Amino acid sequence: MIRGLYSSANGLLVQSARTDVISSNLAGLSVPGFRRDVPVVTAFPRALQYAARGRAAAGAPGSSSIVLAPETSVDLQPGALRSTGAPFDLALDGPGYFSVQTPAGEAYTRSGAFRLDAAGRQAGLAALVTQSGHPVLGQTGPIRISGAEFEVLDNGDILVDGARVDRLKLADFPTGTQMQKLGDGLLRPLRPVAPLPAAGISATVRQGYLEEANVNAVSELAAMISALRSFEASQRALHAADQTLDKVINEIGRT
Repeated sequence: MIRGLYSSANGLLVQSARTDVISSNLAGLSVPGFRRDVPVVTAFPRALQYAARGRAAAGAPGSSSIVLAPETSVDLQPGALRSTGAPFDLALDGPGYFSVQTPAGEAYTRSGAFRLDAAGRQAGLAALVTQSGHPVLGQTGPIRISGAEFEVLDNGDILVDGARVDRLKLADFPTGTQMQKLGDGLLRPLRPVAPLPAAGISATVRQGYLEEANVNAVSELAAMISALRSFEASQRALHAADQTLDKVINEIGRT
């Protein structure tokens, strides 16, 4: 009976966490380069912990009913490219990331919605930055632009008034590398891993394009409905277990 309460409560927690993740994905639907989160639910690691402590005997609270609240992994599948015509909008056609300088070190993004910083523009030497103000990196450091005509070639070369000034610093990581979100559309490997050599990066830079979020609204809404129905089922199971336990204690226990 108690195990039933645990199982139902765990179900409520898991489905509640799932709806939070799905809501976050839907909120990022219109954000360029947004990567959706995927909820991951598992009971096996906790079962191993109980077994290691000798508490996995039948009837031990949580021995077979524990379900961890979902963690999340980042879906790194690319989104569709959308034409904007804006010269500072860049997108990557293929695997890879733009490199960005942050106070905490180098980070990576698929969002190429860049701009020129206002202070630098007034001084005549503007830095190419993200929407949050983080400098975009080239091969020689933060990219500086002094001129009127800005062009980016498919290989990442940056031309200002027809003269090459730098090349975008693109990065990629071995297949299977898990990434973590840092906020502002920035990513970093979950565990330290060396980037692939520049020669191994096959992405093509598209100027005047933005990569859309890799979120499918229909799939997310279907997942939301499924999570809500599972939440309701766990809620009914919890209520039924509570009523049964109440009868055991207050009625059967008196006889």
